Amino acid sequence: MQHIYRDLIANPTARPGPSTGVDEAGAGLDLFSFRRIFFGTPDTQDVGKLSVMCDVPVMFLPYDLAKMLLTRFLSSLYQMAPHYPPAYYENCLEQLYSPSPGKHPDTLTQATILTALATASLGTEYFAWGDILYERVKASLTSYDEVVNLQTIQISLLMANYQNEQGRPNSAFLYLGSASRKALAAGLHKDAPGSGVQTPETVEARRITFWSLFVFETWFCFHTGRPSSLSLKDVAIEATQDPFIRILIHLCKTISRSTDEIYGQNHESLLHMWRVARSINNDLRGHEEFARQKLGLGLDTSPQTGSIGVRQAVYATLYYHTLLLTFRPFLIFRGHLLRERKMAAHQASGSTNRPKEIPSWLNEACNYALTAARKTIHHLNESSRVNDFVRQLRYHGYFLGSSAFTLIYDLIHDPQAAAAHLPWVYASLQTLSSMRTGDPISSTIAAIQTTLRNVDLSYEWIPGPKTGDQIQFTDGSTPYISRVQDAMDSQQALLNGSTFPSKSSLGPGPDLSPSPWGLPQLEGPETGRSGGSNEDLPDFTQSDMGWDFDFSTMDLEAFFSVYQAGDPSFLQSSFMQ
Repeated sequence: MQHIYRDLIANPTARPGPSTGVDEAGAGLDLFSFRRIFFGTPDTQDVGKLSVMCDVPVMFLPYDLAKMLLTRFLSSLYQMAPHYPPAYYENCLEQLYSPSPGKHPDTLTQATILTALATASLGTEYFAWGDILYERVKASLTSYDEVVNLQTIQISLLMANYQNEQGRPNSAFLYLGSASRKALAAGLHKDAPGSGVQTPETVEARRITFWSLFVFETWFCFHTGRPSSLSLKDVAIEATQDPFIRILIHLCKTISRSTDEIYGQNHESLLHMWRVARSINNDLRGHEEFARQKLGLGLDTSPQTGSIGVRQAVYATLYYHTLLLTFRPFLIFRGHLLRERKMAAHQASGSTNRPKEIPSWLNEACNYALTAARKTIHHLNESSRVNDFVRQLRYHGYFLGSSAFTLIYDLIHDPQAAAAHLPWVYASLQTLSSMRTGDPISSTIAAIQTTLRNVDLSYEWIPGPKTGDQIQFTDGSTPYISRVQDAMDSQQALLNGSTFPSKSSLGPGPDLSPSPWGLPQLEGPETGRSGGSNEDLPDFTQSDMGWDFDFSTMDLEAFFSVYQAGDPSFLQSSFMQ
């Protein structure tokens, strides 16, 4: 998103003029509604409602609603933090509503249950209860700030999960940091010396708490570009018995590789970086087979219903997004290269030290990122069609938005790619529109739509018919691309002289019918034998390119800086660094 902003500002011809309503570069973060995506600024009226409803007595949530929300939690996000068996949470809920004072759960147990209910509410029409329950938990824990035990670690992790689902990554990062520090302080990263006298249940609770925290913190910090507090070199605790957490542990080991070897190194040679990325991709392929053995589901398996489908979606999105982030720097590099060449051609001058053609290995690296983006969109679209638990997980908006912006970035630098990429961008928007309205989903949709309009007015997505908050999908006999094309035709009739690709030029597009999608093979080179060859290949270094290219692509610390809140000029300067 940051590079798209830079390119649109640097190349005003790539977007319409005053008709877009954006006439200057000073809009910064607010141009694409970035502020709400990252900081989750609440509406004033919502704050007022929250302050009033937080005064409601503790037992304000109807029992039937609480039971329904707990069932949703146990079928969805519980799969990523199964600290105790489901029966434990069900018994605690019964005790919470029990009229007997002797059975009432303690403060920490109550906080655990209420946080679970708050998180589950976010994907339902009862989402307003989320912040009410969350604030109730925060207020009850003020005297436990310095308490370090298994429950306080688990609660910090659950609260991080809640804030993440709310689209508040900065707060989620802080909670994860707190949970990680407490886990290290409690020695949770090592098996207890006296484990022989502990019950198997206690030992497993320690292990699953640590490893679920490690998994969450590893992929979250990878996605947000933040340093992690946990490192495998410090870990001396056996893996949990939970098969799904074991799968995610294996995947997070490769995520750590990408963090360290792609984003954590100063690569002087892009070709060397490409070989590292291919090695990481080979690791990912090995994890896919491991997941198939443990979970019984592969990436090419049709989306499932219920909690199994949630596990499948979590694994697939983390897998594809790891692939996307590993190879996305190559796409950004190619975009910089294409933009510079266009500028050089326009100025009738250019450098002679650059290759005349883009090397096949660089195009191949970009194809990995683009294919991962399309697979992410496809899987979430199909999963959302058959599984309501998957459709209403708010963090999926992050995967859909990241994939859409990856495709948009490519078509900005190669307008001919619009025919191939736009149907997938529209598929991501349709999936987002099928979810409950409100942030972070609404902000993501607005950001994608604003970007499309700034690239080309005719690219804006036209939603189909809706009932309530959910898109009415047609049956599997009608390919999704036909609905996209109908929207294109209507749009083209309204915009005389539009440059939008016509129906005949669109090609096959994505088939989003319920039948399994043929996944393209990613393990072999797609453009020749460049990847594994020892031949001399054209390379790129920073000195060759003549600019100080940042392979990490973003200074997130500046982006999240607290100074942004009070200094509008700092917003622009830090964003443009």
